[in-house]
Amino acid sequence: MLKKISLLILALFIVSKASYAFESGTLRGRIMDGFGKPLSFADVTAISNGSKLRASSDSTGNFSISYHPGNIKLTFDKGGYIPLYIPLSLDETTDLSIGDITLWKIPPKGGLFVVGDNAYGEINNAEYYSESTSKEKRFYAKGSPTKIKGRELKFIDFQTDNPLVIGKTLYRVDSNNSLGSIVFYPTQSYVLNKEKDAYTKIADNVGMRKLELPPGRYFYCVGEITIRSKVGPGFFFEVSS
Repeated sequence: MLKKISLLILALFIVSKASYAFESGTLRGRIMDGFGKPLSFADVTAISNGSKLRASSDSTGNFSISYHPGNIKLTFDKGGYIPLYIPLSLDETTDLSIGDITLWKIPPKGGLFVVGDNAYGEINNAEYYSESTSKEKRFYAKGSPTKIKGRELKFIDFQTDNPLVIGKTLYRVDSNNSLGSIVFYPTQSYVLNKEKDAYTKIADNVGMRKLELPPGRYFYCVGEITIRSKVGPGFFFEVSS
């Protein structure tokens, strides 16, 4: 009799676990492109506990997808856009809004692009070069700057070189087209017009650079200027109000 009771409890436990495994909650949100517009027919996938559930966004960018409790990997994807992966850990079933999700359009080629209202604007490729005296080495921007408007700027940094060179350093360009200098005498010091930006990784070879700049000319150097630098590539732009 005891054996039958134990088997019954075990059976109920297995049924309970199986039922729990098939319980599902709902994740809701909206998918936008990088220009703040709804993105329709984007694919959404929720992977958890060996299950893979799928959905897609509607004409207004909204989506609703079921999930099973546990560690969840949410994937957002659409042709021509950079896929996005979001890990979640949900132990219970619920109806949860995860807000707006942004998918960025893949630029047509490698380079630096300013994010406009409706499209990307390519920043001109340029170079810097140096001139040396016994007292200093001064660096100058060479090329024509891309003219852009605004103070709060966003740049898509799309890398296609191999190996990838993610690092870029922003310098202000003065009225003499100079990025600054490295002084040798009486002591070595860096007097470069360096500016700050904020970098956020989107994918292994794509990043977002956010910055706020007053009107003027600026040069994004690939890498950073050092005492050994003589010439090098970069991106030249001019900000107007």
